[in-house]
Amino acid sequence: MDYALYAVSAVVAALLAVSVGRVARRRLGFVTKVESESMAPTLAPGRRLPARRPRVSRPVRRGDIVVVRSAELDRVVVKRVIGLPGEHVDVSADEVRVDGRPLSEPYVVRRGGRSGSFDVPDGHLFLLGDNRARSSDSRSWRQPCLPISALLGTVLLRPRRPVATPADRGSRPVGSGRAG
Repeated sequence: MDYALYAVSAVVAALLAVSVGRVARRRLGFVTKVESESMAPTLAPGRRLPARRPRVSRPVRRGDIVVVRSAELDRVVVKRVIGLPGEHVDVSADEVRVDGRPLSEPYVVRRGGRSGSFDVPDGHLFLLGDNRARSSDSRSWRQPCLPISALLGTVLLRPRRPVATPADRGSRPVGSGRAG
C-alpha cells in the first residue's frame, strides 16, 4: 500500500469536510447558546440551539425566536420577535399591545420590567425576552429596534407552549431579501 497516496487522500478528505462545514454554517445554519435567563422558561440558560440562516422563503414572523447581533451590547442575543416594521408596540406591566390589539403571550410566565410605547421603523424589529422581569431587551436598549440586517438566524425550536400571535398571525412576514 502506498502510504503517500493514503496521506494525500486523508488530507484532501479533511479539507473537503472543513470546506463543506464552513459553507453549511454560512448558508444553512449554526448552533447558538442561550447565555441568560431572559428567555426562561421557554429556553434555559446554557441551552444550545440550532438556528437557520435568514431566507426569502421563510421570512421572520411575530413570535419567532431569533438570534441577533446587537451592536449596542456587542454580543449575540436570543429574543422573541414582537414588533414588525411599521407597527406600534405598547408594553405595560400587564400586557403587550401591537397596533392597539392585545398580544396573546402564553409563554410569558413572569411579567415585569420596563413599560413604554415604541414605533418600529421600516427595516427593524422589536424584540422581547419571555422572562420579562429578567430580560434586557428592546425596552431597555438605547436603540430599541434592531435592524433586520442584525438578524443572524431563527431558532429551530418547537416550543412546548403555543406561540403568541395576534389575530392576524402570518399576515406580516418580514424581509424580502437575505439579511446579513
